[in-house]
Amino acid sequence: MEHLEQTKPIARRTKKAVLDAVVCSVEIMAFAYLITYPFPLKAVAFIPLVMVAFIISRDIDSPSVTFRLLFRDLFSLKMLVQIVIGLELGIIAAIYYRGNLGMPLLPSMIRPFVFVAASVAIIEELFFRGFIQGQINKINSDFAVVFAALAHASYKACLFLSPAAIQQQHLVAFFIWSFAAYIVLGFLKHYSKSMIPVIVTHVIFDIVVYAEVLQAPWWVW
Repeated sequence: MEHLEQTKPIARRTKKAVLDAVVCSVEIMAFAYLITYPFPLKAVAFIPLVMVAFIISRDIDSPSVTFRLLFRDLFSLKMLVQIVIGLELGIIAAIYYRGNLGMPLLPSMIRPFVFVAASVAIIEELFFRGFIQGQINKINSDFAVVFAALAHASYKACLFLSPAAIQQQHLVAFFIWSFAAYIVLGFLKHYSKSMIPVIVTHVIFDIVVYAEVLQAPWWVW
């Protein structure tokens, strides 16, 4: 009886964590769908984004502790190997992406927008692999990888599903490839037990892909 009483708070916290992850995933998709509209709907899009920020703020007990955990064991041999793996994955994926679009395999220059692209990559990884996968991980680690990947790919797809957006001609293929890439990132996060390798992968990918972009694409707000 005493054991059951002790497990009830744990079950409640797990249920809350999963619910928060589901709600945040839906809210971020709503944001992606609405953000491509002109004002005033563009302003309305920030309501779900604020709700996401509020939910995450409740689940982070100490930002300083969270920050320290992010860089834990950064210079260990194991972490350095995983960072190199992330670096290689990012470069390979970016070269394949550029080649598939008929672009030169490597950029000839780096323009200022690349810093915005890298910042977006960091935020996306902290949200999807950090928060969403971390919350769902409390019930099952493999399911957490799949759920976070599905949420991330759905978020990307919602940017193009909106009637106000520039339509993606191959949306199904885009979704499948995105989902597969995020599965890889999810397992990299799971096995490395760190956000650093997945951040490196995503940042390097975006730097190589968007290095020559003159100005922010329509989907950057």
